Amino acid sequence: MNILVVLRMIPDSAGELQLAEDGRGIDREWLDFQLNDFDDHALEEAILLKEASGATVTAVALGEGANRVLQMAAARGADEVIALQTKDDAMISSRTIAATIAATARAKSADLVLCGVQSTEDVFGQLAPYVGALLDWPHVSGTNRVLPDGAGLRVTQERGAGVAVTYEMALPAVLGVQTASKAPRYVSGSKLREASKTPIGRATLESSGFERSAEIRELRLPAQGGSGEDLGNDAENVADRLVTILAVNGLTANGLARK
Repeated sequence: MNILVVLRMIPDSAGELQLAEDGRGIDREWLDFQLNDFDDHALEEAILLKEASGATVTAVALGEGANRVLQMAAARGADEVIALQTKDDAMISSRTIAATIAATARAKSADLVLCGVQSTEDVFGQLAPYVGALLDWPHVSGTNRVLPDGAGLRVTQERGAGVAVTYEMALPAVLGVQTASKAPRYVSGSKLREASKTPIGRATLESSGFERSAEIRELRLPAQGGSGEDLGNDAENVADRLVTILAVNGLTANGLARK
């Protein structure tokens, strides 16, 4: 079994986001990027399948900081790592990424493609279905357990409300992983140092394979709401100020104040 696992780098949610000068995206120059958590689980599921069946794992990463994440993937057990690039970074979408992944899957003769069920830049979970459609392979998203089963797989999908469904799937297939069968493993510093010598392949997509049907014209920051007021620590002053605020807004019981 040849497994291709997708690793997407996303902006650190703790960072401050600013709009780019053209107003069509976020300014990424000074942002910190981290591995999408769902893709981290997809990588772990791929390594677990390798350990159970002797599969080979190729990890592909797209986004700022990809080299660092690919070295981590190699330390965890990936056999080959590839950094994916596109020529139109400003318009990267799930569709263009899917075309890159599908082309790479064909080139690597992959039997199984794993990716996270969603990311902060793919909140509707479109990547796995798009890859499946382009390859004409069956697809299941929301998986939380994947086991080898003869020449195929046994895949458990979480449906919510405590309900789960298990499928018997033939290969090739595409899976959108919600959680791995086990928590992503810890990688020691010594393994990371050793993996830093792993050669990183490069692949570039020149055409998405889709006609562009939509593009971002403008992004706006959320409208600012009302401001707060610090009432201090003195109980008497706080009480007086609260009464004044309530009166100004017509909320006093005696009805003397009006808006």
